[in-house]
Amino acid sequence: MSDSAQEKGRCHVCWEEDFLTRTKFYLPIACECCGPTHVEIVYHCFTCTPKIPRTTKIEIATAKLLDPIFEGLFKQRK
Repeated sequence: MSDSAQEKGRCHVCWEEDFLTRTKFYLPIACECCGPTHVEIVYHCFTCTPKIPRTTKIEIATAKLLDPIFEGLFKQRK
């Protein structure tokens, strides 16, 4: 199924059952699930304006979190 195909489902904004489109939000987080930029997809009906989700779930290798040299989420502040 391509991105331009219509999907039927529940809108993530108004929660009504309708035909949906999707909007992608790109977050500047290097993750294991999406690569160098994390992507959040919001499915919404054509009448709703999509909003960036308040929370997101990402996959990050534990070694990257604990490595003091890695310039990631937990870099040391000077």
